[in-house]
Amino acid sequence: MAQCSRAVMDAIETAMTAEEKARNFYADAAGRVNSVRGKQLFQQLADFEQGHYDILARLKESLAGKGCYVEYAGTSFAPVYAEGEDLTIGDAEKKDINEILTMAIGNEKKAGDAYSRLAAQVDDPDGVAMFRKLADEESHHARILEDQFYDINNKGMWTWDA
Repeated sequence: MAQCSRAVMDAIETAMTAEEKARNFYADAAGRVNSVRGKQLFQQLADFEQGHYDILARLKESLAGKGCYVEYAGTSFAPVYAEGEDLTIGDAEKKDINEILTMAIGNEKKAGDAYSRLAAQVDDPDGVAMFRKLADEESHHARILEDQFYDINNKGMWTWDA
């Protein structure tokens, strides 16, 4: 049975709030872009953040009850189908997309750092594994968003396709 400090429980609650905000941010972003690929990318990120929130809620409940960490298998992106779509982005939309991507990249990096710090605060191997997996996923999201930022600004188009 895991012993969990108040600081870890507080960090989990803070992470839940951040995941909820991230989900809402990505859902809003999906509605702001015209491209099917952009919409799918942001919607999948919104779904990931909801999944992170859900696993943290299960973890919080488990730690408060049995005192046990829960297993987290992780998530992966689904393929994107945008056959025949014009992937180029106009200058007016590019500015809005760049603002979204810049904010999202910063948020994903902060989330990854927060999960890495949580992994270092717990002794339970299952807890360490869970928080490391969450940190890795947030880092992966940041890399995808950075790639899109680069491609949009240097190629003028979405290139993401999972």
